[in-house]
Amino acid sequence: MGRLIAKTAGDLTYHVRKFTVGEIYEFFNKAVNAQTAEPDWVGNVLFEEVTIQDILTFSDLTTEQIQAMEPEVLETIIAAIKEENPHFFAACQRLEEAGKRLNQMLTTSNEGSDSSSGPSSPSSNSDTPV
Repeated sequence: MGRLIAKTAGDLTYHVRKFTVGEIYEFFNKAVNAQTAEPDWVGNVLFEEVTIQDILTFSDLTTEQIQAMEPEVLETIIAAIKEENPHFFAACQRLEEAGKRLNQMLTTSNEGSDSSSGPSSPSSNSDTPV
C-alpha cells in the first residue's frame, strides 16, 4: 500500500493515500468492473474532476465526514489528493481525452455512413418527372 500523508483542512486532520503504480492499476480495474453498480449521480457530478468515491478512496475520510463538510472544504482536500497523486489524475485526463477523440471519430464515421447509404430524396433527383 502507498504512503499515508497527513494533511489538515481547518481543524480537521486527515490522511491522503499516495497510490503506488500497482494500486493505480487496481483502481482502474475496479472502476471498469464496477460499471454495473448503481451510480451515485450527485457524488459523480458534484466536483469537476473527482467523485465522492474518489475522495473516499484517496483519503481516510468517512462518508459521514464528507457529507458534513461544505464543498469549499472538500475542494481543499481534493487539491491535496491531486497534489499527492499527479500521475493518476494525468492518466485520467489522458483517458478522458482519448475517449472524446474516439467518440468524435465514431460520430463522424456514423454521420458519413448515414448520408451515403440511405436513399436519395426525390428533390435531389432532377430526372424524376413531375
